[in-house]
Amino acid sequence: MPSANQDRRTNVFDRETYLKMLISIARADKDNSLPEYRFIRKQAIQLGVNYEQVLKDTDSDFEIGTHQVSRMTALRVLKDAIMIASMDGNFSLPEKQKLYTYAEKLDIPRTDVDDLETLVGQLKALDQRWKELVAGHPDE
Repeated sequence: MPSANQDRRTNVFDRETYLKMLISIARADKDNSLPEYRFIRKQAIQLGVNYEQVLKDTDSDFEIGTHQVSRMTALRVLKDAIMIASMDGNFSLPEKQKLYTYAEKLDIPRTDVDDLETLVGQLKALDQRWKELVAGHPDE
């Protein structure tokens, strides 16, 4: 039987816990509004999970890091938390500190969080380049 440590290194992705953690993160920041919750709802739909039910079932005392999750689930939560935090165009120091706290609770090193932040920046730049390509070149 594998140990808890071995379980954390698996590629098992826990969809429902992932969504509950994102909801918990969104609720922790009182400035979050419709765009952040739309993002989470979109993730739920893509994963085939009933967003309204998970939202209702996520108690206010649900805390990120109190559940054993795989490394894949933890990294996906943190990546999407960065996406949510940077939706307003400003990934602030308080948001970054909160993210490091989440990472610590999930047993993810800061260097991995920094790599995720870089990756999210690259994904956003790639998405912007895609949109520009689809729009065509206005000076032609």
